[in-house]
Amino acid sequence: MIIAITNGKGGVGKSTIAINLAGSLASKSKNVLLIDADPQGTVSYWLNTRKKQPTSDLLHKNLHIIPNPWTLTDFGDRLRQEAQKFAFTIIDCGPANGQIERAAFASSHFAIIPVTPSPYDIDSSKKTIDMVAEGKISAGIKVNPYLLISKKVVGTNLGQEVREALRLFGLPILKTEICQRIALCEAGIVGQTIYEYARKSQATLEFEILAKEVIKWRNQN
Repeated sequence: MIIAITNGKGGVGKSTIAINLAGSLASKSKNVLLIDADPQGTVSYWLNTRKKQPTSDLLHKNLHIIPNPWTLTDFGDRLRQEAQKFAFTIIDCGPANGQIERAAFASSHFAIIPVTPSPYDIDSSKKTIDMVAEGKISAGIKVNPYLLISKKVVGTNLGQEVREALRLFGLPILKTEICQRIALCEAGIVGQTIYEYARKSQATLEFEILAKEVIKWRNQN
């Protein structure tokens, strides 16, 4: 199963979600491939830092990373070829709605579109949602898009407010809400997933819940 993490708006937490969703799935003994398709190379930077740190044996065994994506001309074919070897393939897309993102959509079964509790981000996300709809209509793309509330501020009602606003898009919204937590930043700095860095934290629990939602997709297909 191939899942693209994407939104043309930068700063919504795509790389954090891609890394930690992949880590959470790997912690559940799922064979996972994480692909860095973001020109900014956040996953690649994280991987270079990770190589210098002790890592979980379980994740080391189950989490595989391709830091430099293939050229656009063979991206789709190579992606589908590699994905056959894994239970889950997670693609960290860049902050654009360009050709690489479209190629990722064309090859993915699902897309997770993170949206922060901000009217500006909600408006910017509409461009990505429209791109998915356009692709499904004009190119026969069968990706199933889901919205994910990201960077929710703990102790506020912003999650519920943005959920109500997102319903206007007519797309399913994941039950999981990823909150803005210092532990996620700290884990990234040392090249670890949140599962490795703070296994019993609330942040880890949120990604475990997200992973369960994703596993349910696979079980239903």
